[in-house]
Amino acid sequence: MGDYFIGIDLGTTHSAVYYSASNQSTEHVLSGIQQLNIPQFTAAGQITELPLLPSFVYFPHQTEFLDSDLQLPWGKAKAIVGQLARELGAKSSGRLVQSAKSWLCHSRVSAKEGVLPVDALDEVEKISPAHVTETLLAHLVSAWGNAFPDAPIAEQTVVITVPASFDPAARAITESAAEHVGLKARLIEEPLAAFYAWLSDQQNWTDNLTVNEHILVVDVGGGTTDLSLIQTVEQDGTLGLERIAVGRHILLGGDNMDMTLTYHLAAQLAQNGTQLEPWQITGLTQACREAKERLLSNPDIAETSVVVPSRGRSLFNNSVKATLTQADVQQLLIDGFFPSVQLDEQAHKAARSGFSTINLDYEADPAITRHISEFLSQHDVTPSKILLNGGVFNSTLIRTTLESRLQTLLGDAPLTMLTPSHLDYAVAKGATYYAQVQAEGGVKVKSGLAANYYIGVASPMPAIPGMAPPVDAICVAPFGLEEGSEEQMLPNEFSLVVGESVTFRFFQSKQNDVDAVGKVVSAFSLGQLNELNPLSVRLDAGHYKAGDMVRIYLTSRVTELGLLLLQAHDTQSDLSWTIEFQVREA
Repeated sequence: MGDYFIGIDLGTTHSAVYYSASNQSTEHVLSGIQQLNIPQFTAAGQITELPLLPSFVYFPHQTEFLDSDLQLPWGKAKAIVGQLARELGAKSSGRLVQSAKSWLCHSRVSAKEGVLPVDALDEVEKISPAHVTETLLAHLVSAWGNAFPDAPIAEQTVVITVPASFDPAARAITESAAEHVGLKARLIEEPLAAFYAWLSDQQNWTDNLTVNEHILVVDVGGGTTDLSLIQTVEQDGTLGLERIAVGRHILLGGDNMDMTLTYHLAAQLAQNGTQLEPWQITGLTQACREAKERLLSNPDIAETSVVVPSRGRSLFNNSVKATLTQADVQQLLIDGFFPSVQLDEQAHKAARSGFSTINLDYEADPAITRHISEFLSQHDVTPSKILLNGGVFNSTLIRTTLESRLQTLLGDAPLTMLTPSHLDYAVAKGATYYAQVQAEGGVKVKSGLAANYYIGVASPMPAIPGMAPPVDAICVAPFGLEEGSEEQMLPNEFSLVVGESVTFRFFQSKQNDVDAVGKVVSAFSLGQLNELNPLSVRLDAGHYKAGDMVRIYLTSRVTELGLLLLQAHDTQSDLSWTIEFQVREA
């Protein structure tokens, strides 16, 4: 363990870094959890340390800046990251990458495929969402090295936050990007990190909670809405915490609100005869974001001007102006994203178009309250405590509206709002506290499995005419196994097919009795299990031939993100193969 615990919130719109000194550090007594200010360009050749790094990357034209304009404390920048990138992207098209994190879970586009910027100019080489993730992390790593040159980040305990709904591929890409910039990082889901931030602020958290309460965490970020349920439980006579459910991947957040205002104003301008070009839409979106924050933070302001730049010798003489009113914001954002709904209402589904451009798979229903209703009814839970997180809730109007909607949704049930940490920084702060608790002790939020999990293994029985080849089920992860626990080794050897596509079958128990790792459920008794979606994969043959059966032993563990990792270790060499399966219900 190094001298510091570091939490990184790699956000869709903003990124942040927090840290705390470990027990072995000489600074431990003097410091709590602190924020790292991040050097970034705010103008050509001008560097400012800011608490947040906007998650924007801008690729300038080769004549746009002098070499001296692009010098960071740690060297020349190949691309502009942060505040200046966002500002420049608002004034030109085809050079700005934003919301790259949301592309990591794209259903049709590989995270390693060069697709960004989506509106790239011919002279701009498109890069992959994975590369953008690596670029943002590299900037944060360099910022740490600049502030703490005697404490290399590779030697510290680092935790990176990801959406609770991130799929295995997105998680793997994030881990790989971290490794490429020298980090050996653990991942934690963002709503859980936000809850750890709340815990870190409590002198005695048990004063606010009682046994068998449910806490709903609503985390609305720039690109996603994440929902999680945490339950208070009794553990050996004391109060404990357990995360019992997470929501599905909902691509809905502050970016959608900005785009709503953008299209509203673009339609107004079009009615008045002004047709905006694509690059102006980008600029209008940035302007709408600033106008939204201005109006929401001060309800006494009736309206504000939004300037859309135009090309010409005089920027301001050629600019297009529109007006965004307080009434616009309330109708479009409050009524559109936070309508009053009833419990059991489901998110609306929209008819799909036969053709569509390659872009993000945005949620069809923008009503965040309806997604919350669907989530709660799916798990048949009535929470008594609510924790809100995300920059959207910096608006008192949005925060109080959602509180009111949730109270209506839950009827007469008593409802208490937990006071969050700073809404823009809570996730990074909570990740730091989580790392500290894991290493040095403190209250932990348990996230154990809700069932036994099994993998199908071909039975030694001979084939029987008219009957499918029999398969036994071997327990690889028992009920109650805590996510993030040490790996377990199965007692028997197996054979594994390598070099050709094969299918792995997974099963889940219907009851809550704990099975031992390695317990066999025979083919005749598979009816007592629920079969889950199979996984088809081709494992690299290594030095074997395609189709060879390799003798292996199996180890299994469940990660903090609910992934069952099965590792097959060759008994005759150092080769090993990893099979990932999502065991968390979402």
